[in-house]
Amino acid sequence: MEHRARRAADLQLRIADRITAFAGSMPFVYIHAALFGIWMLFIESNPWPMLTLIVSLEAIFLSTFVMIGQNRQSAF
Repeated sequence: MEHRARRAADLQLRIADRITAFAGSMPFVYIHAALFGIWMLFIESNPWPMLTLIVSLEAIFLSTFVMIGQNRQSAF
């Protein structure tokens, strides 16, 4: 119980947990598919260079959040 209370007390870890939970959900997939589709079809005439940059940066951040969650789970 004490360990769980300490984990819940850290704001940064709670935020990381929420981001990880959302990133692992189907609404996350639907939102991204819709936004990228709209952006590629209607906004950007040549989306590939910018799309590559955005998706790569997003993957870096999301993998970091997943690793934070795994570290917390292994500590538990």
